[in-house]
Amino acid sequence: MFRSVAISCSSGSASRSVLRSSSVRGPAVSVTSARLFSRTSHCWDDTDPVFVEKCPAPMFDSGCTYCRPEFPADKPVKVGAALNGTAPIVGRHLLVSTGHSDWPSRTEFDLSSLDAQVRALQRGGIRRDPDFNFMITSTDLSPANPPGDRSWSLYMYPDGLYFPRVPYTKGEAFIKRYLIPSRSQEAQSIEHEIDIVREEFPIVAICAHAARDARCGIVGPMLKSEFEQVLRRKGLLYDPATGEGIRVALVSHVGGHAYAGNVIYFRGDGSAVWYGLVYPEHVQGIVKETIEGGRTIRELYRGGLPVHS
Repeated sequence: MFRSVAISCSSGSASRSVLRSSSVRGPAVSVTSARLFSRTSHCWDDTDPVFVEKCPAPMFDSGCTYCRPEFPADKPVKVGAALNGTAPIVGRHLLVSTGHSDWPSRTEFDLSSLDAQVRALQRGGIRRDPDFNFMITSTDLSPANPPGDRSWSLYMYPDGLYFPRVPYTKGEAFIKRYLIPSRSQEAQSIEHEIDIVREEFPIVAICAHAARDARCGIVGPMLKSEFEQVLRRKGLLYDPATGEGIRVALVSHVGGHAYAGNVIYFRGDGSAVWYGLVYPEHVQGIVKETIEGGRTIRELYRGGLPVHS
């Protein structure tokens, strides 16, 4: 159902491989600036996705399916708010595997983070392109390399690529190549210096950045537990022994704490659907309609990330 495909640049042919395999090097796609930075419209309307109006009710109680988070009195959520169009519009979204969820309130405060390197480059005069927005999000997914390796493991959407090891020393080249269109051609060589894997296993990303805002910090872990139980029951949860299945990850700030819980489902094709005001009672419906059925639930929908055309 889902698979990871490593692309060998020497032969130009695709071959299936175990996730996180570093046996092949080179670009996993035919890379051009147009391909890397195509400015597709985002799915704010209902013309592309197949919508269902309401999230189906749960079919069983996992033990906390009907649990409701208790938010601080001074930090309410926008219950009943119109959600469509409230998600940030980004051209590229990077998920960084950190192996933990106790991030500082601003991830760039961690000087070893990719966010910090972006800030350092900006201070040095290398600016973001104003018409190409990107987002870098930390996750509690385990990196491919041991602590002290001085590298990042990254997922990149909507390209659907996984970079098992990007050394800190390659950070500037990586940022220029993939995040700054006007500087992309300066760093083409990095594609032959790092491993790139076609990632086709979905990820459920749940905001749980407690140091940034209590609301996602409270509801995020509840949602992760519920998603894991429901996906496990259906045989869809990621299995480390086989390297197959759907990962469930806690992630850092993605915008919109007032819409907690925030859930982004990154599909195997690289596209994503973004939900808000998600509680454990919605999880079974999301799994049924969106993960299994490919349909978008209108009442929870904040926006989406389409595949580059």
